[in-house]
Amino acid sequence: MHQLEVTVQKLVGDVATLTQQKMTLETNLQNANLEISQLKSTLHSKTGSGAVYTRWGRKDCPMNGTELLYSGTVGGGYFNKAGGPSDYICLPHDPNFIKSDGPITTDGYVSSLYGAEYEEGSYFGTNFIDNDVPCAVCRATQQSSVLVIPSKTTCYGSWKVEYYGRLAAGADTHSAASQYICIDIAADTLEAGAADHNGKLLYAVKAVCGSLRCPPFYNNAPISCVVCSN
Repeated sequence: MHQLEVTVQKLVGDVATLTQQKMTLETNLQNANLEISQLKSTLHSKTGSGAVYTRWGRKDCPMNGTELLYSGTVGGGYFNKAGGPSDYICLPHDPNFIKSDGPITTDGYVSSLYGAEYEEGSYFGTNFIDNDVPCAVCRATQQSSVLVIPSKTTCYGSWKVEYYGRLAAGADTHSAASQYICIDIAADTLEAGAADHNGKLLYAVKAVCGSLRCPPFYNNAPISCVVCSN
């Protein structure tokens, strides 16, 4: 009988030891999974993944988990040349040129690139008319998708606001086509000043009731925009 009691006590001790070892292993596994998750997050942010977008009208990126790839100046085709490209592009301040390429001297079939100017004195900011337009190319390090939503200042669902502002485009009466771009609500200008050189121009965008339902829109409503990421 005494021998059985000793054996039972030993087994109880062994079970307690195994239970403690199990708890220790579970703790170590949880710590290892946490370290793996942190390493994956670090790797994700350092491998060039993430969503890239242009912040129009600003020289910097939002301070919300984004990094600046480069800042520059907005460019495009001339506003009254019908064959000019429609899109706005963000040109870096430190361009490279192919050494073998000299100046283009022909006046024939070429596509000319100009800088961009604000053409509204108050829509984008105080006394912005004719000022050159900055831009910044940003990467949202933890997101994989970016979406521009016109006529909104907030995002849907779990999507995060990168920035919001005012929709801009070329004027209706000009020959050249243009695209809609979202100018930051806290727009800035370049240091070059407000000389009226024209080029690719930016105007306010307004709503026109008819095929566009009013309400919810209203006639001559200035159109907002938001850049969302997820």
